[in-house]
Amino acid sequence: MASKNGVTVTNGLDNYYTEAISGEHTFYIDEPEKVGGKDKAPAPTDYVLGALASCTAITIRMYAERKGWEVGIIRVNAALAPVMTADGLRQRMKKEVAFEKDLTEEQVARLLEIGEKCPVSKMLKAEVEMLMEHREYRE
Repeated sequence: MASKNGVTVTNGLDNYYTEAISGEHTFYIDEPEKVGGKDKAPAPTDYVLGALASCTAITIRMYAERKGWEVGIIRVNAALAPVMTADGLRQRMKKEVAFEKDLTEEQVARLLEIGEKCPVSKMLKAEVEMLMEHREYRE
């Protein structure tokens, strides 16, 4: 039941351990042992953070290449932390970006600005309408 659009997952073979198929690619998701998983693969939130960090790095690299700026290795760490706001407890995503090569303050500022424009950042910051519907199970 792999979809040409999106990702299709199958769960139920080994508790929370889940197989995901995206086109020709297969990857796995699990939960940590502390919440009942077996920690055989990254947790769902790890994939969201990985998508955010990788999209940020790729977008920055594309821009730097167009500008002819040598940045070397780009390292992006994305983390999730609970934060108390006036509206109650919320999640905050934080990205830290490091460049192997020395860059001017202006270059760094511009690259960080561009990194915020990656498609995953835009999607996570926007209000995304989510729909859920039931379908019959088929092999």
